[in-house]
Amino acid sequence: MSQAEWKETTQIIDAAVGILKKEHPMTIRQLFYRLVSGHIIENCSRDYHRVIRLMTRARKDGRVDYDWIVDRSRASYKRHLWRDMNELADAFEDCLASYRSDWWQDQDCYVEVWSEKDTVTGSIKSVMDEFGLRADTNKGFTSTSNIHTAAERLMDECDNGARVVILYLGDWDPSGEDMERDLKERLFNEQPELEFELMRVAIHKADIRRFNLPPLRVKDSDTRSGGFVRKYGEDCVELDALPPNELRARLQCAIEDLIEPLAWERARVVEQAQREANLLIATSIKEMVSRSAE
Repeated sequence: MSQAEWKETTQIIDAAVGILKKEHPMTIRQLFYRLVSGHIIENCSRDYHRVIRLMTRARKDGRVDYDWIVDRSRASYKRHLWRDMNELADAFEDCLASYRSDWWQDQDCYVEVWSEKDTVTGSIKSVMDEFGLRADTNKGFTSTSNIHTAAERLMDECDNGARVVILYLGDWDPSGEDMERDLKERLFNEQPELEFELMRVAIHKADIRRFNLPPLRVKDSDTRSGGFVRKYGEDCVELDALPPNELRARLQCAIEDLIEPLAWERARVVEQAQREANLLIATSIKEMVSRSAE
């Protein structure tokens, strides 16, 4: 490798480390777009795969923490098995210590987050956990089964008197825009009595200029492109291009706007009392297991 190539590689890795320190966790694709926006690399497949290779190197040599980059494209499943009763007692203790009540049960609205892509769910997990919200991924135009299940779930909340709000995350392109219409129509057709609001949180046309995002050209092969171009122009952009910190902040702000603060605070106080009681239960379980093992 030449000296010039070495310097360029180091420059890209250093820039990536700087971004990751401020904005982790994020996906490789989100990092790629941040580097493109910073004019560090080009918006092309070659440089995207280059980022993958360099981040593999940087994680192996310790410059990048493995937890800074999330990958939702692969999942594994295994039933949990217990080695002995002591381990089970420890699990009870951990479970009770991490107890979280549903703070939304005293709110007048029910909120879910729906994303066109699974790739961003890892980077918004902290917000989902903080507010105890459900996040669903449509992966394009969602299936009939998913629409049916979602409509039944949302209808239950609506029947309980809750205002149902779906916060939507999607690409800014002909298909991404049309998915909002498709979701609304199919939910209505599945449950005509369901009343809900679908609010797009990201991504918007204005974000392209505001965050200097690398725009893509509308695909002529997309049958929805004609109407989109006439209405919005030819530039489109992927959801992954929005800086992760901005996505999290925008989502948090949208959620907080829907919360009644006094009821939220009451729920927090009640949960704290329940958690203290749980610790006493966990201690009793461990003592009982310890005596049975003697």
